Amino acid sequence: MLIHLLMLGAVAPDPGAAQVTLKLMSFDEPQMEVTMMNAEGRPAPVTLFSHALTEPLDSRCHERRLTVYQKAKTEDPKEPLVPLASSPLPASGARFIAIISGSGSSTRLNLIPDNGGAAAAGTIRFFNLCPKPVGLSMPGTRRVLPSGQELTLHPEVKAEQYGQAQFFLPNEGGDWQVAGGLRWLQMEDIRSILFLMPAPGEEGLIKVRGVEERITADLKSPPNAPTNPSHGGDKKSAGRKIISLR
Repeated sequence: MLIHLLMLGAVAPDPGAAQVTLKLMSFDEPQMEVTMMNAEGRPAPVTLFSHALTEPLDSRCHERRLTVYQKAKTEDPKEPLVPLASSPLPASGARFIAIISGSGSSTRLNLIPDNGGAAAAGTIRFFNLCPKPVGLSMPGTRRVLPSGQELTLHPEVKAEQYGQAQFFLPNEGGDWQVAGGLRWLQMEDIRSILFLMPAPGEEGLIKVRGVEERITADLKSPPNAPTNPSHGGDKKSAGRKIISLR
């Protein structure tokens, strides 16, 4: 009887485990080699880029916490993994964009709910990383995006035509002043994710960082498939061609 109970305990599922689907990117490093737990809970190497999201990766998280590990030094499966950064899973959702930023002991992992899929085709998703609200003016839209918040828009620009947008920051007098802009080629099978942040050493200006991704049939990668960057990083296949203007 005791042996039977022990066997049941050995196969009992972990009540705190969760499986999520991720697309990852490196925010500061052009390319990073890391290790993630795959859907079976085994370590798998992943290459991250700053110009594109990875293909979807299913990952099993214990205690509802996602951890990214440093690249393994050997192929020995018994080699201890060294944590690089971790983050608790948001309360809801199972699909996320995982952003790794910083370096060394200051490496951070941020999880953003991913509203990808067919509905995201042709959209631009803005994240305001500035300490102030940002005013946004683009065809069909004039909005104020508070600091730390995000906004997804489908520009009122015809397919395969160029659109332009301007960004504004409030000055000490309470007026809005132009802080930058962007120009893009509208493609209805591309989504863009743009981060708005202060331009280093240039007071009152906004720097735009972002990635783009081709929206195709929402098919998951087969098990053990290599995690290569999405087609969004290939300018020949992507085409949105976002240009930051200042």
